Amino acid sequence: MNMSQMNNTKIIATLGPVSNTEDMMIKLINSGADVFRLNTSHGNKEEHLATIKLIRKVSEKLNQPITILLDLQGPKIRLGIIPEIIILEAKQVITLVEDTQTTDIAVIPVDYRGFIQAVDIGDKIFINDGKVELKVVEKTINQIQALVINGGEISSKKGINMPGIVTTIPAITEKDKDYIKFGIEHEVDYFALSFVRTMDDVEKAKQFIKKHKGNIPVIAKIEKPQAIENMDDIIRCADCIMVARGDLGIEILPEKVPIVQKELIHRANLANKPVIVATQMLESMITESIPTRAEANDVANAIMDGADAVMLSGETTVGKYPIQAVEMMNRIASNVEQSNMYKMASKTFLKDNLSHDVQLARMFNELEVKAVIAITESGYTAQILSNSKIIPPIIAICNNIRLCRQLNLLWGVIPFMYKKDSLEYKEQNVEEICKQLISSKIISKGDKVVFVGGLPSFTLNKTTVVKYFQT
Repeated sequence: MNMSQMNNTKIIATLGPVSNTEDMMIKLINSGADVFRLNTSHGNKEEHLATIKLIRKVSEKLNQPITILLDLQGPKIRLGIIPEIIILEAKQVITLVEDTQTTDIAVIPVDYRGFIQAVDIGDKIFINDGKVELKVVEKTINQIQALVINGGEISSKKGINMPGIVTTIPAITEKDKDYIKFGIEHEVDYFALSFVRTMDDVEKAKQFIKKHKGNIPVIAKIEKPQAIENMDDIIRCADCIMVARGDLGIEILPEKVPIVQKELIHRANLANKPVIVATQMLESMITESIPTRAEANDVANAIMDGADAVMLSGETTVGKYPIQAVEMMNRIASNVEQSNMYKMASKTFLKDNLSHDVQLARMFNELEVKAVIAITESGYTAQILSNSKIIPPIIAICNNIRLCRQLNLLWGVIPFMYKKDSLEYKEQNVEEICKQLISSKIISKGDKVVFVGGLPSFTLNKTTVVKYFQT
């Protein structure tokens, strides 16, 4: 592991049929993937457990902490099981019913009990990430008739969006609760909570996790208009946020998404919360070996705006070029981070963020050191340094492998597992840590580094130890 070859921006790769093998996972990691996302909207617990075990095996083999993000489906309405792919044509009228499956291709099943009651004549229904648009033209007790406005392909389990329509589905479904218990049992590193509407949704998820003796951070996915209205409260309550642009771009007008994305990133940065930008980032690479120039620009702009992580979905689950997609995202991040514009933007952020911890962290930018080594038992030290977007890389020393994996999501943080019972700050530990970092090729002999200590209750605004050290 060479720090000069690593980017600060983290890359999340969703695993799926083309990528959930040991060989592909290793290639994805070597190409720049830091986090693997498992999407509970697809597959079952047995399949996800096999994937979790394989990730842990690969992590141990590479001696590298790999983060697992378990994405909960949330109150997502989907099509039921359809016997074959159906191509809908514009001006066609189709029948939709409440059911989990159908054997009649003339009738389209919707898996939400309450679907017919929720919609009215004239309402719009979008399927498959908004590619297919329907308009309700007739409604009975048992079914609705809908006119196809924009045609396209539909198949089993494709998502449905009904902008402006209020449903009675709880924010955390029974399926989500089941997967939360599953995630706690198998020690995943993050939960992503879908279709968050209010701070209360996040609180309920956290309470459920705590009730079942879990200590797993919650990522709030912003993809509903109500979440935008409540963004400050949600950001304050969540451990991290995700700008989930797929459903967001259907629930609100597409032209509004870029400004909403920038505002969410800015507010998360000021609140010292990590922020992920996701969905359709390199979408064309599902079928093409290189992205469009617009896609490359999109990824670069998200990073320039202050995103801590960027995420690939279909590109690495069903795409033809999963490795190339990660490599491309890695190269884009590298080019942005090396640019003077990015460095100036980071300095502007430090100037604008009046947080006491962030202002104190600025001093590390004035030091000519190879890295800042943060000895941390809770992860708080590393998170503050990460949120501050300091110039030197942040090496987080912890003696808890789960904390290492969680810190691996944070911008600029290189987690390092120190296999000692005590993280007490003392000369002997400092020398031993340096030896291990040199042995692991994270730093080189002769490098100047700075240690940040003061454990076990270290915070940057309390008594602390900051020590220069030449390896």
